[in-house]
Amino acid sequence: MHTRGRNRKCACLNPESRILRPAFADAGVALLAVMSAVSVMILVALVFSGSVQIETRTAIYRKEATQAYALAAGGVDAAILEIAYPPAADQQDQPRLWKEGQRLVRVPYEQGQALVQIVNETGKVDLNSAGREQLARLFQARGLEAVEAAQLAAAINHWRTPAGGDDQEVDALEDYYRHAGYRAAHRPFGSVEEVLRVRGMSRDILYGTAEFSRENGIRYKYGMGQDLTIYSGAPQVNVNYASEEVLLSVPDVSEGLAEPIVRERTNKPFKSLDELTKRLGV
Repeated sequence: MHTRGRNRKCACLNPESRILRPAFADAGVALLAVMSAVSVMILVALVFSGSVQIETRTAIYRKEATQAYALAAGGVDAAILEIAYPPAADQQDQPRLWKEGQRLVRVPYEQGQALVQIVNETGKVDLNSAGREQLARLFQARGLEAVEAAQLAAAINHWRTPAGGDDQEVDALEDYYRHAGYRAAHRPFGSVEEVLRVRGMSRDILYGTAEFSRENGIRYKYGMGQDLTIYSGAPQVNVNYASEEVLLSVPDVSEGLAEPIVRERTNKPFKSLDELTKRLGV
């Protein structure tokens, strides 16, 4: 019994056990644990810092968006007030934000300004009143080829006119709609968007597209939808509000006349066609 105890005691004092279990093993494990904890804390700090930056930017963007919306809404309200409620006779000499025929209104504020564009429906081409030639000229001014523009104008005229006729052009359009699963309305357009159902019209043509290149960046190609309306009720267009493309849609109006009209009306709107001819010398 005594011998066994002494052997056990000697085994515990065996010098080889120091090699198998060095004294610094526990310290190394502790160091690794500390380094892991520090790494986790650094990672958490980085994630928290990034989250704070994102939240800060989001708050700034929301603030700027709210301020911009308030300026825009206030500018629209101020322009409507100027247009709907003209000054009294004894206040005609007072400075105003808007004058008749003016396209842009600047509404100043302490922290910025609102730029309001006046869009007059009489400055657009009426889908229900304009003739085929005027529609085709508008489509060409917006970039369509002459043949494509003429075909689209003919399809619009077919859509809005009563049913009838037996020529090949009408039959081809009726067959197209029949295979597409619907029929031509044969009545005036109820909205500008209805023209999307007409053969030859597409969303890119109506709403426009955007093209990107490294040299020029993003370039917007505006659609012809901004030049169309159903509310003017007349083929004539208002020269003070019509775009250059709409002016070119009017027969006998060339670029040499449309450009001076756009340039001259920025200085002073035209009050009559007689004044236009005198100021432009045509």
